[in-house]
Amino acid sequence: MKILIAGGAGFIGSHLGDKLIAKNHQVLVLDDLSSGRKENINPQAQFIKLDINSQKLGKVIADFKPEAIYHLAAQKSVSVSFLDPKLDAQINIIGSLNILQEALKQKVKRFIFVSSAAVYGAIKKRPTPERVKTEPLSPYGLNKLVFEKYLPILVNHKLIWTVIRPANVYGPRQDTQGEAGVIAIFINNIINNSPLNVNGDGQQTRDYVYVADLVQGLVKALKKRGGIFNIGTGQERTVNDLVKYLKEISKKEIKVKKRVALQGEIKYSCLDLGEAQKELNFKPQFSIKKGLELTYQWFKNKK
Repeated sequence: MKILIAGGAGFIGSHLGDKLIAKNHQVLVLDDLSSGRKENINPQAQFIKLDINSQKLGKVIADFKPEAIYHLAAQKSVSVSFLDPKLDAQINIIGSLNILQEALKQKVKRFIFVSSAAVYGAIKKRPTPERVKTEPLSPYGLNKLVFEKYLPILVNHKLIWTVIRPANVYGPRQDTQGEAGVIAIFINNIINNSPLNVNGDGQQTRDYVYVADLVQGLVKALKKRGGIFNIGTGQERTVNDLVKYLKEISKKEIKVKKRVALQGEIKYSCLDLGEAQKELNFKPQFSIKKGLELTYQWFKNKK
């Protein structure tokens, strides 16, 4: 199958590209390299450097003729979305609409959008199912949700669309800059003998899913019916838990610095996997400790 990955040079997109190529699919990666890295891209994939807001996007899709598009290209920082909400909307809404419209124009059969658990906001029900009322706390979460809501309105049975709402993803190749990847940042600091900055009391929870498990869900979505699906582990871990596990894995003394909680940061988050289990036959394969161990070793070997 010919598959286009928008944002395919990024952390998640590049792992997805590897898996699809291993399954003998023909992959075209689109990425403007604003946060993705060219070295992440599988050498067997085609690559075009392009912004999803570009007017050239239609021709690229028309020339490649993909049967499916994975849309992962995004402005991914919650704090940037507060500082520059117009930029966030330009990429996460307008850019997304650009790629969707071109997909419809070129009669692409499947469109898989990687959204975010940030669409839920501070939901009391945990693990959180897809059907709850969404109350995002940041422009980032809001704009992801806005584009989700465009899909059934604009698509109208013209293609099969799927929304994947990942929990907090971690693993090899994750960016160690910014606030998005706490595990990558922590591991990088441990390797460099720097203290770990913990926001608030460290009791905030997340559902941490290893990148290979998310990719498993994304690949399974390629052959199943459309819809909205959470992908995670269904288990909550605190930031303090991460510190404890990484101390055991690294066998190092770790210094922790407490700081003020970030604006728009959700206190507790955990996803219900019922729909993904039933419809996608999804089951996470990596425990938090196994995933952390693999990630730590990758970063350590990279140094």
